[in-house]
Amino acid sequence: MGLSTPRFVLSSLLAGFLFAGTLTYGMLWGVPQWNEAFQGALVPAISAYGGWPMSIGIVTAGFVTAGICAALSWKHATFDYLIPALGVISVLAFVALGLPVPIIAQIRNALSVVVVALCGLMVAGILFFAFRDRFSGRHRMLPPG
Repeated sequence: MGLSTPRFVLSSLLAGFLFAGTLTYGMLWGVPQWNEAFQGALVPAISAYGGWPMSIGIVTAGFVTAGICAALSWKHATFDYLIPALGVISVLAFVALGLPVPIIAQIRNALSVVVVALCGLMVAGILFFAFRDRFSGRHRMLPPG
């Protein structure tokens, strides 16, 4: 895969805009505290929903987007889609800096449950394919003699 393909260039530009946007916003207005007392350029959007539902929605949408990008990169065996995933993760880190400690703890607990569930699925899949391969008859033992 070349580094000058249009898809790679576009994904790099998208990631650059996401990195630069969060960095610029943080430098100009500071890290926002996502609540109804938010003071900054995004005050109409944040105060419309009381702050927390919107910030949790942003985090959820970001996790889904980063997961889709990672899955696409794995499916196509390329790293083109991982670059915008890193940009999305930078936005998520920026949003998470303004969340209160109880919300961050809930997000961490949910992520740990997801990671444990994915590990369990992986182990179950490995066992399933091992048993299927063992009992499929492809590897029959020859009688001694």
